[in-house]
Amino acid sequence: MGRIPDTVIDEVLRRTDIVQIISGYVTLKKAGANYKGLCPFHNEKSPSFNVHPAKGIYKCFGCGAGGSSLNFLMEIEGWNFPETVRHLAEKHGIEIPEEDDEEREEAQKKRESKKLYFRITELARDFYEEALWSSAGRSAQIYLSERGIDEGTARSFRMGYAPDGWQHVIDHLESNGIQARLTERAGLALPRKGQSGYYDRFRHRIMFPVQDIWGNTLAFSGRVFASSDDGPKYINSPETAYYTKGHHLFGLSVGKQAIQQAGYAVLVEGNFDVVALHAQGVSMAVAPLGTALTNEQTRLLARYCREAVLAFDGDSAGEEATMRAMSSLEGAGIEARVVRFADGDDPDSFVRREGKKGFEEFVESGKPIIAWAIDRALSPAEGSAVERKLHALEEAASVLSGVSNVVTWEHYAQEVSRRLEIEPGLLREYLKRPSAHADKVRNAVTTAAVPIELAPAEFGLLAFLLDFPAWLDGFLGEAYDQLLESAELGAFLRTAQAEVKDGKLDMAVLVQRIDHPSFRKTVEEALVAEEIYSPDRAARFYDDCVRTLKRSWAERTLRDILVELEALDFVTQREKYRELVDRKSRVERFRQSLESASG
Repeated sequence: MGRIPDTVIDEVLRRTDIVQIISGYVTLKKAGANYKGLCPFHNEKSPSFNVHPAKGIYKCFGCGAGGSSLNFLMEIEGWNFPETVRHLAEKHGIEIPEEDDEEREEAQKKRESKKLYFRITELARDFYEEALWSSAGRSAQIYLSERGIDEGTARSFRMGYAPDGWQHVIDHLESNGIQARLTERAGLALPRKGQSGYYDRFRHRIMFPVQDIWGNTLAFSGRVFASSDDGPKYINSPETAYYTKGHHLFGLSVGKQAIQQAGYAVLVEGNFDVVALHAQGVSMAVAPLGTALTNEQTRLLARYCREAVLAFDGDSAGEEATMRAMSSLEGAGIEARVVRFADGDDPDSFVRREGKKGFEEFVESGKPIIAWAIDRALSPAEGSAVERKLHALEEAASVLSGVSNVVTWEHYAQEVSRRLEIEPGLLREYLKRPSAHADKVRNAVTTAAVPIELAPAEFGLLAFLLDFPAWLDGFLGEAYDQLLESAELGAFLRTAQAEVKDGKLDMAVLVQRIDHPSFRKTVEEALVAEEIYSPDRAARFYDDCVRTLKRSWAERTLRDILVELEALDFVTQREKYRELVDRKSRVERFRQSLESASG
């Protein structure tokens, strides 16, 4: 394809209204002779994006983006320079001379083919729309009214009605010079099986035109409304040379300005959901045309907003659709929240029942999509068997693998650690390299299901000090925590002492702060332990436990000293030997004093 002459580029720029072009993507407000709005190329809350119609340029003083209408479209659409010039030239009827006759002829064919395609779809759209508001469409009008769709809303979406019959649209298009074979290529007709001729693809259905952001009709979706019709609920146009369903969002051409003003979009599953929400004044609603949300669709949406609310149906399919949407939204830089309807409910039924205010309040209650997905993975596993927890961990790891923000990742990693009772350090290792640390995690989860077994005296002291936290000062003041065999218990008692307020402890908060899952279970058991001691003998029980604690410490220490002595070389380590013998004597005297006191 030849180089586009400068004279053509100049003509394109002269004829292009930069305000009109940018208004298709940004909500602009007049500011003197110029216009201002929020920059579509970076996140901002105060408008720093300026459009100068007299100069034909835009400039953002926040991120530095700027240039002509060509630069704007190249940046926001991802087109290259020739594609952008050709798009605007075609829009304004400017012919671009080609380098040779073959290229010129090929380019002309493409232009004419696209022009013909849009003529066919728009003739069909006008036919369906007229049919809806005629006597033939009376039953469809009644159905829309019963579904809360007023005429103004239906007309804003250019909704229509495909009459019951075999070739109404074919005949209408033929009367406008469009051959049936071309109607078939546009996805509006089907060939008759076993015989010549064609018949209408859409019959006795409410029609939803699918439009691009400029309002061009690309395709159609037809929905049944008669209770006697046992066909599929929706019939959609096939993809064509000019329509790829995963590249467009239903309702965006109507709702883009409302989305820009609100700062977020509401993503729903079906066309009727979109129209029903618009009818109630929720004009930010769009739908992904019956497909899983694609990267192209989220990039398209990101031109208008940086936030989205996923309001898919309340059934399991809606839940799965929400999960599939996560990576596309993350990739487009869109922060998403999730609202979940009751099973059997959907946006259409909800907004008709609760109204605009009820729906907006429901949207406000939405969870961040990562929080929702983590909760979905973990909730069934809390308190469950080891295998269930391991499966939940795999799901949570899959969710976190798509989170690029380090702070967000760390926040939810801690949530997984807490709820699955896996130590934070080990969990981070697993999440970064699952296969390398799978066995460690399995052992940790298995171990976490079993409380740490404390010596009877230590467990008794734990239960007592939780019942009488005011005694912690005395216990720790005497350094009795140095006699404990369990390091976790000693650390916990020191933490508990710092949390004592007016002689009391907030047990729920204290337990929640225990990182070690097995020890947390031990503390929970001590909190509900019964009949360890009677209230009138509490002090004596404490003294008995401390005495046993001292005796156990002495016996453990003597065993350790004997082991060390046996390993020493008396000739070369004489000083160390004397030190251990001296220490052994002191511990033995301490043990004898305990026995004398108890005797």
